[in-house]
Amino acid sequence: MHRLVAVLSAILLLAGCAGTDLAKQRFPRTTIPANAENVSDPTGTTRSTPAPDGEAVEPAFAPDKMRLIDPCELLDEEVLKQFGTPGERSGSGFSRCSNFMKDKADKDLAVTVELGQTMTSELKNADKQLAGLRSYEQTLENSACFVSVITQEKPGLGITVQIGYEDGDACAPGRVVAESVVKRIRQDAPTRTPVKGSLITLEPCTLPDPAAIEAAAGADRRVYPYGLHNCSWVGDDRELTVDFRATFVPRDRDFDDKQVEVDLGGGVTGYQVDSVTAFPSCEVKWVQLVGEENEGEVVEVKSAGPKESQFDRCATAVAFAKTLVAKIPKA
Repeated sequence: MHRLVAVLSAILLLAGCAGTDLAKQRFPRTTIPANAENVSDPTGTTRSTPAPDGEAVEPAFAPDKMRLIDPCELLDEEVLKQFGTPGERSGSGFSRCSNFMKDKADKDLAVTVELGQTMTSELKNADKQLAGLRSYEQTLENSACFVSVITQEKPGLGITVQIGYEDGDACAPGRVVAESVVKRIRQDAPTRTPVKGSLITLEPCTLPDPAAIEAAAGADRRVYPYGLHNCSWVGDDRELTVDFRATFVPRDRDFDDKQVEVDLGGGVTGYQVDSVTAFPSCEVKWVQLVGEENEGEVVEVKSAGPKESQFDRCATAVAFAKTLVAKIPKA
C-alpha cells in the first residue's frame, strides 16, 4: 500500500496537485494555470457548440451545483465490487474522496474521485469520449491512471477519477467508475446541506471586493480560477491567492511554528506566516468553522511576488484578509 500511495502522489504532482497520502492530506494549489484554449473534439459530443465562458457543458455540472455534491457518495460500492472488496471511504477537503480497497486477488486498488478540478492539458488533449463528455486519460508506470472528463471549457473544469493499481490495467476500472460518477451526477446528485457560515458554497473569484483585489494585485491583474474553491489574481509584479478549504484544525491553532497572530477585525484572529524564498510570500489564514474531531474550514490568503518587487507582502495580505472577513457570512 505504501508504494501505491507514493505512485499516486507522483502523478498528482504532474497534475498540479501535491500530497503524500490521498486519504488524509490536503492538496494546496499554488501553480497558476495557463489559459486553456478550446479545441475541437474529433469524436463528437452531445453538444454541437462550445458552452459560453463560465458555463458548464450541461446544467448538472454547473460549479454552484458541484460545490454541494458529496464526493464520497459518488463512489458507489456496487460499482466498486465489480473489481474487488471496497474499503472505508475517506473524504479529503470539500471535493475529494478515496476508497483504498482490495481487488479480487487481494491486491491493493486505490480509487479516488475529485470534483471541479482545473483542466488545462486535459482540456487541450481530450481525445476520447466518456458518457457523452470529452475525456482524457493519463497513466504513470502502468500502475496509476487518471481518467478525466471535461465539464466546463472556459475556464476548464472537470471530474477526475484516479486509480492506483499495480497488478492490472488501472484505466479500465477508472473508466467504469468515472462513467458511474457522471451518471449519478446527472440523475440524482448526492448533495450536502451546508451548515451556517460554511465556505462550501462561496465563489472565491467573485466574493472579494474589486477595490480590495486591485489594492492587493494591481489594476492590470488577470484572474485565474483554480478548481471550485481557489482563485488567484496575477498582476505585473505581484499576485494574490484566496483558498477556501476543509481541513484539520489544531486545537491550539498552531498551524506553523513561525506563525504570528494578527487581528483581522470582527473578533477574528489570523495566523500570519512570512516565507522568504526565491518567490517571497506571506500567508494569512483564519478558522471559519470547527466541527467534530478537529475537522473544520479555513480561509487562506497569500500575497506573493518576485524578490525584485518591493512591497510589504504581509501588510498586503492582512489588509485584504480584513476586507474578506467582512464579506464571509458568520457561523
